[in-house]
Amino acid sequence: MVVVKEYRVTNNCTVDEYKIAQLYAVAKMSMNETGGGEGVEVLENKPYDDPKLGKGQYTLKIYHLESRVPAIIRAVAPKGSLKLREEAWNGYPHCKTAMQCNEDAQTHGTSSSCTAY
Repeated sequence: MVVVKEYRVTNNCTVDEYKIAQLYAVAKMSMNETGGGEGVEVLENKPYDDPKLGKGQYTLKIYHLESRVPAIIRAVAPKGSLKLREEAWNGYPHCKTAMQCNEDAQTHGTSSSCTAY
């Protein structure tokens, strides 16, 4: 059984302003979390046009989490398991994100969202 919950939040800007703000916020977060070989590694960042999702921005990122977890976790975690691979299709109002634990793992998850306006 799937439970669907809907939340409504008023937006204080136009759709075009929101798209620009979303791109800025993602870029700023990536920059703030990156340094010394850790953080976010952006492999691809390009516009896309999909018949189902519409137009938007596609990003492929690797999150290096080794320095972000406690030492005990680093000690027991398999090699390469503290890297997350994220593929994101951000096309307001439709967004889709796919996460994978590492390149070899079968562990993955996908999240899709739609913002009505």
